[in-house]
Amino acid sequence: MTLSGIELVYDYFEDHVRCAAVVRERRPLALGVMGFLIGGLSVFVAQALTQRLHLLSFSWSSLAVVLAWKLVAGFLLVAVLHMFLEFQGLRGDAVALFICFGMADLAWTLAVPLALIVRVLSRSSWLITASFMAVGFVSLSLKARSLQDAYRITTGKAWFTLSLPYLAVVAGALLALSLLVLRVVSETINILN
Repeated sequence: MTLSGIELVYDYFEDHVRCAAVVRERRPLALGVMGFLIGGLSVFVAQALTQRLHLLSFSWSSLAVVLAWKLVAGFLLVAVLHMFLEFQGLRGDAVALFICFGMADLAWTLAVPLALIVRVLSRSSWLITASFMAVGFVSLSLKARSLQDAYRITTGKAWFTLSLPYLAVVAGALLALSLLVLRVVSETINILN
């Protein structure tokens, strides 16, 4: 089973079971890192093309921040999922999962051509958002499939497990927003009294 990196990426999309076996055996960490970096670069360029870089400018330093964020977020997601599944008694390979998640991020390379097509056909904001959401869903479904391959779990359990960190972030943001609103209301009441 000596496959080059390109053949391994091809197998990831065509024969994911074989790819998962090769990844567990060879552990090509650089391939996972490159997947996250290429995915991050694609998101950055697609957002620049659609003028959606609201917080960052189109610069080398902004690109470095986005790429670092993609790597750190990928590492943290794999760590959280691995710990959660290990606590349930399921055994898997976190390094192989990181590599497969990196290859799943290659789906974001679709964002650039979609952004160009949307800009040519229509400048509709909702169509741009829909195209980003579609690519995001493809990436998430590839990550769920990678979770199935790495830990040998069912599709439902993979989706449930993958959704937990995202739900925790949303719940944390809602909690922080609620506390902020309570603080503002409390301060307003104190000022009025």
